[in-house]
Parts: sequence; structure tokens; C-alpha cells
Amino acid sequence: MAVHHEAVRATLVAAVRDLDGDAVRQLLARAIRSAGVDDAVAQVMVPVLGQIGDAWASGELSVVHEHFASNAFRGVLGHVRVRSSSRAGRVVVLACPPGELHDLPLELFGALLRARGWRVVTLGADTPLGAIEEAVRLLDADACVLASVRRSAFESRAVMLSELAATTRIPVFLAGQGALTLPSAPHRTTILPADMRRAADQVHALPRAPTPRPGRVSAPASSQQ
Repeated sequence: MAVHHEAVRATLVAAVRDLDGDAVRQLLARAIRSAGVDDAVAQVMVPVLGQIGDAWASGELSVVHEHFASNAFRGVLGHVRVRSSSRAGRVVVLACPPGELHDLPLELFGALLRARGWRVVTLGADTPLGAIEEAVRLLDADACVLASVRRSAFESRAVMLSELAATTRIPVFLAGQGALTLPSAPHRTTILPADMRRAADQVHALPRAPTPRPGRVSAPASSQQ
């Protein structure tokens, strides 16, 4: 079934303007069912969030609308989340570094990785690097993605990010506008492209580790975030 992205985006923005939660949820759920997770995230959800952010910055919409939209999007992601069918699937830890509070783009990225069969564990906003390292070790994770809109979140911790990659011995990816504006990636880390689908494909293209891996924690689906 064809999805007319421009019309869907316009209707979504109008529903957010009216604070119509039912309409927002129905539109997003329909887009995901019709076009799939990748297309709905990249062609509908991300652009709409950008439009809402721009409208808030210009004064056309208020912070109420921005918070409303974020909450509605999170709710839809929770209901239509695509989970890996196997507990032996590869594991990725997602988190925002200390001081970064904008974690919704990271959740959208997690949906793309779930659609590719990954088990995604999201630690959320403002996560200490020590907690990220602990989660990677407990889960015997295959990869770690840190996202921030602020360059300083990465630049001020460049040495620590390199140490995180060295001590965990897994690929550590940096994402978001904060990563894209860095002059170069901290040693042993990789900056993901702005396009979420390309970024998800890059993570998914990582070579698979031997299976089964000793020490891997297999949590029931209900505990996956």
C-alpha cells in the first residue's frame, strides 16, 4: 500500500497543533503498518519532529506541542516495537552521554535496529559512561551507539570514549548532530552518517561474533527496552 509521505506529515503536524493524541497515534501506526519501520521513521517521524522543532523555535508552536509530540511518538514506538525473534540475536546498547537529554532520536534509531533483528537495550538520556560500560559488559554486547545533539558532549570526553572502546573491545559508534560536527572521531570510535537508515545498515553490517558467546545474558522479551 502506497504511503503519501507529504500528506501524512502535514496531517500529523496538524494533529500535533490540535493536541489530538488519538489522531497522532493512528497516523503513525498506519504509516508503520503500510510502509514498514524504516520508511515510517525516515520519511515521516524524523521529518515531522524536525518541523515541530522548527515551529517551536519560530514561536509558531509552544513547548507544550513539542513535549506532546515526543510523548505520542514514544507511545507508538512502544506498541509497535519490532523485537528480535531470537534471544541469541546480536545486542546493541544505546545511550545518550552525560548532559544530553534528547533521547527520542536514539529510540527511533533503536526501532530501525530492531527491525534488522537486533536486541536493543536503551539506557536513555544523560547516562554516565561508567554505566554504559557496565551494561556492555553485563550484556556481552556486540556494539554501542552514543547519540547527542551537542558536540561538546563528545569533544569533552574524547579520551574517555576511546577508553570505552578499548576496554569493552566492541565497536563504539557516535551519532547525532554533535558527532557530525566533530573535526574527527575520537580514537577507536566511528561516526555514523546523518541518514538513520544508512547508519542502521552500517551497524548491521558488523561481522557477527562466534555464536553462542560465553557469558551472554539472555533476558526475556519483556525486559528488553
